[in-house]
Amino acid sequence: MKNEYLEIIGGNGLFGKTEVYSAKNAVLPMLAGAMLTSEQVTIKNCPHISDIQNMCRIRDLLSLETHWNGRDIVAGGKLVENHIPESLSGAMRSSVFMLGPILSITGEVKLHTPGGCKIGSRPIDIHLQGLEKLGAKITPLNDGVLCRADKLVGNEIVLRYPSVGATENLIMSAVLAKGNTTIIGTAREPEVVSLCRLLVAMGAKIEGIGTSVVKIKGVEGLSGATITPVADRIVAGTIILATALVGGRVTLIGCNPEHLGAMMTKLVSKHFLAIDDSCGMTVEGDGVVEPMEIASGPYPKFPTDLQPILTAILTYANGRSVVEEKVFENRFSYVSELTKMGGKIAVEKDKAIVDKSELFGAEVTAEDLRGGAGLVVAGLKAVGVTKVKGVEHIDRGYEKIEYLFSSLGAKITRKKF
Repeated sequence: MKNEYLEIIGGNGLFGKTEVYSAKNAVLPMLAGAMLTSEQVTIKNCPHISDIQNMCRIRDLLSLETHWNGRDIVAGGKLVENHIPESLSGAMRSSVFMLGPILSITGEVKLHTPGGCKIGSRPIDIHLQGLEKLGAKITPLNDGVLCRADKLVGNEIVLRYPSVGATENLIMSAVLAKGNTTIIGTAREPEVVSLCRLLVAMGAKIEGIGTSVVKIKGVEGLSGATITPVADRIVAGTIILATALVGGRVTLIGCNPEHLGAMMTKLVSKHFLAIDDSCGMTVEGDGVVEPMEIASGPYPKFPTDLQPILTAILTYANGRSVVEEKVFENRFSYVSELTKMGGKIAVEKDKAIVDKSELFGAEVTAEDLRGGAGLVVAGLKAVGVTKVKGVEHIDRGYEKIEYLFSSLGAKITRKKF
């Protein structure tokens, strides 16, 4: 909420167990993919976060059936409406996932310019170029785009960049298209794989899941299904990086260690250990952070969504670190807030040069989701009291982040102005 802030008293280690729920970035496209059938689709173990709640609201405004059953979301109903509401599409980037499914079912879709975090331009031209390859006619509008197609037809699509959103949108568009589609240069993120597994469970024919070349054979229709999406590796990574920073021992239930390879390779040292087990993984650290050089990139490289959190903990490293951002051009916008806490960070184009700093509590503002999480993690070790405003951005991807960390021993509370 805009009238709330997080108050953090730094200095406590993290100890205990916490469950990692289904990934936001898997659940959101699945809620769009569920539109491809009128039968019931159940998505299990979902976090109660604002992005998912907004996606459910969009479905509601499209006259579809969507309700929560504990942590499960049950989606169903026949799609008839094809205008994605401006109020919600403007508030969240993930409304773009609905382009393909709505176009496939109704033959027409109007999408207002998607919103979300201000971390870069993130144009949807890769999505639209792919849809044109499948036979869609694209008409630009002053406030969005109109897509029409009597029937999508399979084709070969080459992506100039392995965009996660475009990969997912085009796969969803192709599963009901006439004939065969081959998408070359696809994203390989675990969330893409998770969406494909749902579509296959619904009756889609997809080959090459998890590779850079995906082949889809169009089918006449899809049925209902039930799936537990992949666990949220970004939430898991946030907890792991925080534990490395403040020290402690935390078990992450449901976390898949294989999805964190690029981060763990850099992080594991004599000061930080990770142990895989049957329920997830356990991490243990003494609170000493080693300096490093790292660059973000498409999976399996270091995820851009964890870059702000990593940069935050590197302010405490004993030496100089270099963090290169190769995905979003404005991802370093949070750095000015870290400097208010004493962070010695110099941004040079797409690189942040991070020197050992002594951080103190300050009043800072989250301008985007992951930058906000980085400020929270920095506050967990800062001397004194840190107040993080803009908590509504953090709520988009973390379910009650104050409870998440306080349940592990941190001193963090949510307060109102």
